[in-house]
Amino acid sequence: MAVFRIKLLIWSITFTLIVSCVPALATPTPIPPLDPNAINIFIEQTANAAFAQTVAAMPTFTSTATFTPTPRNTYTPEPTLTPIQTFVLPTPTSAQRVQYYRVKHDNQLALFNFKSRTFDGNSDGLRNQTPEVVPMYTLPKLTSGTTRTTVDGAWEILINSLNNNDSKKLGYLKSDGTALFNTAGFPQLESLTMGGNIIRLDAIQGEWGKVHTLNYNAPPNAAEVNYVTNPDLVHKFVVVGWKRSTKTTILVNPPRGDLYWPLVTGRPVWIQMDRLEPFPILPLVVTANADLYIQPTPGPNIEKTRFQLSADESAKVIAYHPSGSDVWGRVQGRGWIPLLFNRKYLTSWTMETVPPP
Repeated sequence: MAVFRIKLLIWSITFTLIVSCVPALATPTPIPPLDPNAINIFIEQTANAAFAQTVAAMPTFTSTATFTPTPRNTYTPEPTLTPIQTFVLPTPTSAQRVQYYRVKHDNQLALFNFKSRTFDGNSDGLRNQTPEVVPMYTLPKLTSGTTRTTVDGAWEILINSLNNNDSKKLGYLKSDGTALFNTAGFPQLESLTMGGNIIRLDAIQGEWGKVHTLNYNAPPNAAEVNYVTNPDLVHKFVVVGWKRSTKTTILVNPPRGDLYWPLVTGRPVWIQMDRLEPFPILPLVVTANADLYIQPTPGPNIEKTRFQLSADESAKVIAYHPSGSDVWGRVQGRGWIPLLFNRKYLTSWTMETVPPP
């Protein structure tokens, strides 16, 4: 019995020693619940890191202004052309909604040695006269050639009305030898204009401008669209000659007097930019050369009103209104004044290209 107690005591002491040598078991750390946004956050962080690396690897560009074409004026260059960016003309300023141009005369062009195309340097007196034609091409390149547009039916009625149905004028205008219907004959209208006339452009491509013309499918009424109301869409016949006695280019009407025709083509046409002089960009401060009446409407005649722009007084012009060979300017907050009337400049506003006679 005593032996048994001694053995039990020894086993108890041994067990106690073994247990005391074993490290205490650590309490396990609880696992936090999974964040439902963790995956999204990880993806976003990865994307941001990738974007930062991409930006760091990109070359640096100098910003360039971009002209955005308006939907109604969008122009697609012909596929056969060498790619040149086409600019659909934006509004130059918030005030100037239309940019007008005048077609230059012979004496403004190196092409004619700054003289009339009839100059030969040998004759006396007045040289032969000829229409001062300027061609409009089917593509923005000289080799594309011009085009012809059939102007019978309603278009002939318009042409007749523009010329007061004068049989002598129309006989000259429609003849085979007067430029407009040269060689092909009426009603095949050649795509051309004449010096001094006003045009607008729908687009500019390189050194060429796409001419704004009448809609061939919608002939207008002469009472609404004529040289007085729309000199950019109805042009005037101009004859050029050389006067040797004064060594000057002269501009005159054809033998039958004032002649007009609609600026219309069956397909788009282009003109060289160096054949055009743009109207001065607006807004523009002008100074009156004499007392000018300020009227509520832009012509066509000068009206006596109680408002005036006094001589040597300045004002800001914010819009143009061409009327026939005249040009009116809208004075900011006031009304309209004549800038060019009866071929005379009435303010400091001037252009090198004079209108048709």
